[in-house]
Amino acid sequence: MKVGWIGLGQMGLPTAKTIAAAGHEVRGYDVQALSAEDSAGLNIVGTIAEAADDCDLLCLAVFSDDQVEEVLTGPDGVIGAMKPGAVVAVFTTGAIEKIQEIAASAPQGVSVLDTCFSRKQSEIQSGKLTLLVGGDAEAIDRARPAFESFAPRIFHVGASGSGRAIKLVNNILFAAHAQVANDALKLAQGLGLDRASTAKALLDCSGASDVMGNFVESDPAPLMEQFYRYMVKDVTAAAQAGEAAGVDMGPLLAATATYRQS
Repeated sequence: MKVGWIGLGQMGLPTAKTIAAAGHEVRGYDVQALSAEDSAGLNIVGTIAEAADDCDLLCLAVFSDDQVEEVLTGPDGVIGAMKPGAVVAVFTTGAIEKIQEIAASAPQGVSVLDTCFSRKQSEIQSGKLTLLVGGDAEAIDRARPAFESFAPRIFHVGASGSGRAIKLVNNILFAAHAQVANDALKLAQGLGLDRASTAKALLDCSGASDVMGNFVESDPAPLMEQFYRYMVKDVTAAAQAGEAAGVDMGPLLAATATYRQS
């Protein structure tokens, strides 16, 4: 497949390189210059248009919905020039209605999927991801040769927006687990227990969560700052989506209050 990849950051770069290693042609673009080592195996181009030109699959791993819209539908947006049969895979987590609007307004023959990925703590070293996809099943099948190179588990969870919806559920749950685990380990310290060894022991107990593994070797303060930096956008979006749907999220909102923007 001819794959264009926009956004070669922490998750985008290794995923794009995995697709290239599987034998697909990958043209990548990022606003930051990449080192020779980082760009190895990829055809790095100078513009978004070059990355998207004649591609079968265009992947976006940018930070925000504003950036997604700029790439696809902005003044220099590329979606209007994509060939019939092409698939756009948006990995960015954001508002459900935004991806639905973009998918609904795509040119005839171009399919837009919300393709959100995640993985367990125990699988970080494997480089493999779980893919949660919303959109047309036939479009998923067209993109599957590239997707399967990095995601052994691909879940088609529903129509457009469903991939984002389940990712928001996952991320607010992750944020709640992280906050509760951090507070529980503060309790452990207050009771005279060693924080790291307690976290390790709890991984084999009924109170375990996947997040707890992060606290075995990492300093909790910068770790929680890192979680906040990545989760505040998604937790806020999840809370807003729940409110719009009329869902009572009382305890979940309380557990993630520190992450939310007003």
